[in-house]
Amino acid sequence: MPGSLLFHDHLVASLQAAQRGDSGLAVFYFAADGNSVPEMQGIASDLLNRFANLSAACFVDYSAVAAIADDCFEAEEALAFAGQMIDALDDHHRFSGAGVAVYPETAQDPDGLLSAAAAAAAQASQSADKELMIAQSDEFKLGILAAEAGATAKHPLMELEDLERALKKGQLRLHYQPQIEVSTGRVIGVEALVRLSGESGNLELPGSIITAAEATGTITRIGEWVLETACAQAADWTSQGLPTVRCAVNLSLAQVQNDSQIARIVEIITQSGVNPGQIEIELTETADPTDPDEVSERLKPILDLGVSLALDDLGTGYATLSLLRRLPVGKVKIDRSFVSGPGAARQRMEDLRAIVEMGQGLGLTVLAEGIERAEQYDTLRALGCDSYQGYYFSPALPAAELATLIERNLSH
Repeated sequence: MPGSLLFHDHLVASLQAAQRGDSGLAVFYFAADGNSVPEMQGIASDLLNRFANLSAACFVDYSAVAAIADDCFEAEEALAFAGQMIDALDDHHRFSGAGVAVYPETAQDPDGLLSAAAAAAAQASQSADKELMIAQSDEFKLGILAAEAGATAKHPLMELEDLERALKKGQLRLHYQPQIEVSTGRVIGVEALVRLSGESGNLELPGSIITAAEATGTITRIGEWVLETACAQAADWTSQGLPTVRCAVNLSLAQVQNDSQIARIVEIITQSGVNPGQIEIELTETADPTDPDEVSERLKPILDLGVSLALDDLGTGYATLSLLRRLPVGKVKIDRSFVSGPGAARQRMEDLRAIVEMGQGLGLTVLAEGIERAEQYDTLRALGCDSYQGYYFSPALPAAELATLIERNLSH
């Protein structure tokens, strides 16, 4: 569901800010009891309108509303705020329980925080008389429970056998988020993003896939599957007569650690039938390349095909002017926290301006991630940023829907 995926994106950005010490982080989960889907969508919107310190509130599945606050540092503080949110809602909204998870005591990853909050809500609904009680009306009371410190919740994909099963059953999917040229409004590229199709057919949150893949050592095989699928899809779009767009694929440093892995990547690209110039490899900046010159040398066989290289999540990790000069990068992607993260709007504007000027000063294309509102787009346009991606234009879409969007975009 697009709402849950957007919420996950917000949660990742908030977690990165909390890890840098810029803010606290609490996740709230309100288990629904008898509310319709439109009512729950209204609840999420109502919470955002009433509480300025919420960075996101969303109807995350068919039975719950989740929210994120970036200024809660302790469980007691988060519990009190949950009570304020419940009290602020209209009496006709009904919940069976509410749960709270706080970083870093409860969990240290996005899915762990959300899952722990959900588990706490379920427990609160069963033992409300033992927990904090919030009265919404004379006859209705709600239990709110903070997840235990160090609590862990089982991810949809936490074990090696689960990942093996997903690969074998073909449960992984690629969706493609458009990348838009600011000056023209045209779709000039897409980013391939991995999703899991659960047993029910609904899409699972993507973070658990990557977390589990890295933890179990299957990230290389999943990376190969993503590259194979994306290359084949890009070639298919060309055969359909669609205008050429560049397809970006995330590549972990683990996939460029030896010559055999590089050879496999070259093999996948050359055998797919895609024009290598349509493929862009994204390296994540937060993964520190201890020897950029060695990374550049290892990437050379791939880049010699005509594949381009981008540096993802600029501003959240290890990038310096020296690093940007030593890696054969053609594009940098500004992390979403610089667009909508915590802090004063003026400071974010100055940070964005500095990054855009730095990137363009090095002759690089600059793309901003996480653009969701018109005012954010207007800011990028004023700063002269080259391109963007985000829900303001479109969420990540299945291949067929993306093709339709590109055709419609071309006709305008």
